[in-house]
Amino acid sequence: MRVQADQQSDRRLLEAVLSFVADHSHPNLRRFKKALADWGQDWVAVPPCDLPMVEILSESLPLASTETRVLLDCVLRERHARRWEQSYTKADGLVGDDMLASYGFAEVIGKLGPFLSTKVRAGIGVWGPNIDYPPHRHQAEEIYIPLAGAAAFRLLRGEALSVETRGVGEAVYVPSMLTHGFHTLDQPLVVLYIWQAGDLRETSRFD
Repeated sequence: MRVQADQQSDRRLLEAVLSFVADHSHPNLRRFKKALADWGQDWVAVPPCDLPMVEILSESLPLASTETRVLLDCVLRERHARRWEQSYTKADGLVGDDMLASYGFAEVIGKLGPFLSTKVRAGIGVWGPNIDYPPHRHQAEEIYIPLAGAAAFRLLRGEALSVETRGVGEAVYVPSMLTHGFHTLDQPLVVLYIWQAGDLRETSRFD
């Protein structure tokens, strides 16, 4: 059965994202809260599109915490009403075949909707186990909050490479143009990501 764009479904996920952010106490998340609280007001119908990684979400719920379970459960229930995308293709040669086979993201707020905003971009990203996301950078500042799973995040600060393993509910803040990447561990990784400033749909630059 074909799933159609559904404003009620979209709004349930939007409200779950905003509620999660409002309740999360990480200091670096505060810099995004104003833009998220005033994201805009327009909704557009975005046709759903599944990718193979969608079923990874079914495996991720037992990996959630009490804090992240409500949002992750909403993502799981509404997963087939999302437009799942990938930023890269095999022809680009920027990421490995393993990543292309088991990753995707669904924008909730941003330039491509369903909740239109030129101030902030927020959505859900999913990666399979043992995936390498190579070092990259972009103008927008970003924050990742794992909802399930964990990853070893690589952050290049000047000449110093920092590797920081972050798990459920922990946040990773990435300033503008900071080179970063990560490697997922032995379980799927599901994150809430938020961008602001710069081009909200910029294609990342790889070093």
